[in-house]
Amino acid sequence: MTSVVCHADAAHVPARRNPEDIHVVLYGAERLDDGIARIGAGIMDAASRFGFRVRSDAFDFMTLALAVTAADTFVLREEAEDRWCRRIDLTVPLSDPAPWRSVSTRLEEALRFLSGDSWSFSFVRQGPRPPSQAVVDGRRRRIDLSRSDCACLFSGGLDSYVGALDLIARGQRPLLVSHAYRGDRRYQDRIAHALPQACARFAANAHPTWSGPTDVSMRTRSFNFLAYGALAATALSQYRGDRTIDLWVPENGFIALNAPLTPRRIGAHSTRTTHPFFLGAMQEILDAVGVPVRIENALRHQTKGEMVRRHSGDAVFATMAMRTVSCGKWKRDGTQCGRCVPCLIRRASFHSADLADDTAYRCEDLVPVLADFKKRDDVAAVIAATRRVRTTALEPWVLQAGDLPEDQRERDGCVDVFRRGIRELDGFLQANGLV
Repeated sequence: MTSVVCHADAAHVPARRNPEDIHVVLYGAERLDDGIARIGAGIMDAASRFGFRVRSDAFDFMTLALAVTAADTFVLREEAEDRWCRRIDLTVPLSDPAPWRSVSTRLEEALRFLSGDSWSFSFVRQGPRPPSQAVVDGRRRRIDLSRSDCACLFSGGLDSYVGALDLIARGQRPLLVSHAYRGDRRYQDRIAHALPQACARFAANAHPTWSGPTDVSMRTRSFNFLAYGALAATALSQYRGDRTIDLWVPENGFIALNAPLTPRRIGAHSTRTTHPFFLGAMQEILDAVGVPVRIENALRHQTKGEMVRRHSGDAVFATMAMRTVSCGKWKRDGTQCGRCVPCLIRRASFHSADLADDTAYRCEDLVPVLADFKKRDDVAAVIAATRRVRTTALEPWVLQAGDLPEDQRERDGCVDVFRRGIRELDGFLQANGLV
């Protein structure tokens, strides 16, 4: 088991440390000695721009998420016994540990579902505090909450673009919440500026940093993203008289379920960032500790193609949709690969909606990809799934990704969106001569 010990101040890091332990300074901005990590400096600045001091419970959730992100980044999977499932003992200082101790077991279960790791939490006192009112008063540039009535995660991807458009069409004004990783802000700004109404925005970069190696799987990134959203939504709640605020998590139902395309993909290849089970667990935890946020995914029963089709008649959408980013590998050269599962789902959605796809993909033609042993895995898995769907019961297949809601209508909606998502992929593959 790897111990990750987080600190509210660099001065709290002991001079003598077990070399196998990892020490992390939360919200640390100063340069640290080799072997000591830091994370979240920019978030402290972003959290000071609401015009008032944010609630400590939502800030503790942000602190907890940063600690999890740090552990997920600095503990290497390749050093686990099976080179995948890590055993992580995480010590987190909070301003009020008591409510989080009461949900620690549920939190450990939720994160195990999310990342595939075994988590153990220890919550201690003297945690980081939200930015003081004096710091808040010193900010010239502030987030204008007067024009927002809900919060919406906004990655700059196609689903988040549709999610924001849907909210605006219903007469709502979302506060857009973004992970502003290096390179992301540019296209996030571009999509946000194309929305039919200007929306207030909260954006920050956790930026985990240290002198050692890092893990790139980042299965807990959605936990951190939700914490951003919960912090922003709670600030909006304070501004709106402490009423519960909706936090929209726009993700099409097919990818939210992310059922394994082949039996070999159970586990390592199946991320669960917006799975109904995980979002439900997060809601239970927020309710238990009293954070006034309601998590919603209005797109959970829609395929990506159905989402695109609803907006395809809008000329602005038809242009801006091509400028969204779906590929997890685009940062290599700023080009979407065109052959990973998210890219294939994206391409199938445009085909299903009969919308010309002008996105520049590194692999436009998929026929040679299928013949390349090093590149063919995702395309081959999608082909296999389109064949498997003809002979396999769908609900047990979908359940391989995680438990479904008990409500029968919700369960049926999950299974049916998976069926329609496979159908979209099949139509795209047939049009490209792959099946």
